Amino acid sequence: MLTLDSKIQFFNGVGYKRSSSFAKLGIKTIGDLLTFFPVKYQDRTRIISMENAWKYSQGCVFGEIGGIEERIFLSNLCLLDVELFDGILIGYVRFFRKKSMHSSADVFASIKKKFEIGNFVYAWGNIKVKSGIVFVMASDYEIVQNKSDKPLLFGKVVPVYHTVKGITQNFIRETVKLALNFCELYPDISNSMPDFKKLPKLTASLAIKRIHYPGTLKSAQFARKIFAIQEFFILEVALLLFRKNVKKNFKTQKYEIKKTMLRPFKNNLGFEFTRDQKKAINNIFFDMQSVNPMNRMLVGDVGSGKTVVAFSATLLAVENDYQVMIIVPTEILAEQHYLAALNAFKGLGIKIVLSTSSILKKKSEREKILIGLKNGYVKIAIGTHSLIEDKIKFKNLSLIIVDEQHRFGVMQKFDALDKAQSPDVLMITATPIPRALAIGICGAVDITTITQLPPGRLPVKTYFASEQLAYTNAIEELKKGNQVYIVFPVIDKSKKFTLKSVIQESKKLSQTWFKDFKIDLLYGKMKSSEKTKIMQRFKDKEFNILISTTVIGVGIDISDATVMIIQHADIFGLSVLHQLRGRVGRSSKQSYLYLIGGFKSDRACKRLSIIRSLNDGIKVSEEDLKIRGPGELMGTLQHGFHEFKTDDLVEVDADILDFIKKYVAKIVEDDPTLSQNTVLKKVIYKRFFNKIKLINVG
Repeated sequence: MLTLDSKIQFFNGVGYKRSSSFAKLGIKTIGDLLTFFPVKYQDRTRIISMENAWKYSQGCVFGEIGGIEERIFLSNLCLLDVELFDGILIGYVRFFRKKSMHSSADVFASIKKKFEIGNFVYAWGNIKVKSGIVFVMASDYEIVQNKSDKPLLFGKVVPVYHTVKGITQNFIRETVKLALNFCELYPDISNSMPDFKKLPKLTASLAIKRIHYPGTLKSAQFARKIFAIQEFFILEVALLLFRKNVKKNFKTQKYEIKKTMLRPFKNNLGFEFTRDQKKAINNIFFDMQSVNPMNRMLVGDVGSGKTVVAFSATLLAVENDYQVMIIVPTEILAEQHYLAALNAFKGLGIKIVLSTSSILKKKSEREKILIGLKNGYVKIAIGTHSLIEDKIKFKNLSLIIVDEQHRFGVMQKFDALDKAQSPDVLMITATPIPRALAIGICGAVDITTITQLPPGRLPVKTYFASEQLAYTNAIEELKKGNQVYIVFPVIDKSKKFTLKSVIQESKKLSQTWFKDFKIDLLYGKMKSSEKTKIMQRFKDKEFNILISTTVIGVGIDISDATVMIIQHADIFGLSVLHQLRGRVGRSSKQSYLYLIGGFKSDRACKRLSIIRSLNDGIKVSEEDLKIRGPGELMGTLQHGFHEFKTDDLVEVDADILDFIKKYVAKIVEDDPTLSQNTVLKKVIYKRFFNKIKLINVG
């Protein structure tokens, strides 16, 4: 007998071959299939007339099948137009196929066989109107014999799923529809949840059915929101049970503001802290001097000075003879922070190490790092998640700084906390996270936001530009004594990609456009010591132009750099583009960002238009979230502890999430082993079975 835990290969019509394709989508069981939710919906309830089709970019048309016209182009692209009469006007349903030049097969044979003259067809797709004639680029269609016949997949809201090779959209739809018979087996914890005035209860099984096959788009949105709230509720109970069972200690570390390192550090900066930076430092120092461990999140845009605030906290710990761990999600970011720290703490006699997976692979380097951290000689360790591995031991770690904190999962943060008895924790992010959601995922976190940029700075002017215009304007800035960054997506030429590269283009540019100026290169594969020397030489103006990959995205501060040119700008994400823009405009001089090349898709144009029109990083992130969807944010927020099945939690009102937190606190207080909430207990035990030692429900 099949259950929710039964392997998908044993489900009706799937089999071994398709099960491997399903596995690529994260679907291994029938239960996984039930919660493999649509990425979007097609509202096929409205039939668009040929007369009004010009108003729509996508939609559903219906009409009687007429003649068929076929054409083959020189590129071996084949086109088939099926005439469609809706009772008023004639339009066309259009199909495209590629045909091998050596093949004599009819690529449209199956379509022509189905489209018999006199039958009727429902067709869905993108709508184009040329010279008053309507063309529907069919992505789906359904043929009926009579005008009054009811279609199966039209006249309703239809789900659209992610697909992979080996599984069609329609096969997923039909398989999911069959799986809905197992919905009643899905554990329902709605009775354990509170009532909301705005959102009445919905059982899990009914929510799942409505998410997959809703009557209306509004019904789907409502069901997704309810299911997301249930997911959040389950996670909150699990997290609170964990936190209640973590041994609570007053911290042993004590800090005195001695200023033996803080004063020279501040004097070396060459600028005054902004009001927001001072407020952030005061909040952090107050927390660090408290008897309870700090748990604070620092939010701020690129260039707002988050790093220098974090470094101030670092020095408070170091000058009191404690160690600091700074964790970042990638090796490139770790290297950038390492370079920034070496520069910021120059002359203070602080031993700093860079610890990444690639460095720890080298026995000699690994031994030096391990010994230095264990005996306390190394005061600051900057690295990736490799720092939280068991082999890394600290003598007296007191402060943990997590940069780009949303990219670390809950469990990774818990592992980091194991490195010290009761460390202070400072999380840093430029990504906007709804406050209630941040509190839910990160715990009882205090949030400090830096909104000010250093005084005198002008917004960077951003342009779409040709290579000629960008390089011409860059030369004008170079003649003024300013400096230029040029970013390429790859280091060296590749057979796989037709992308301009750092190495090839630097040779070309040094002989053409910038032959009168000095150029140097920077990229990720260089040794850290080499990168440090190059950046110091650039800062000292020993050369004018730095050609690089995105390795320069964070932590590099060159006040005379006024031009950033990004080649193949359309392949970079918004956050990367904004980070790169943040490398210029770091003085009172007007600075410029030039985006070059490849504006081929509507999506790329939309993304790049956002960068051009917005300088506020928080707003850029919000727009990026709308385009990408919140899945990445949600997934990384809680990665390693529990995966949300929907992305809709970010749409839930903060007051509802806050209410759930309070309600959960009461449940756990009154019933710490969940003996009165047996279904909820089973769900938590099953979902977190490999972390059950953390949660007192076993």
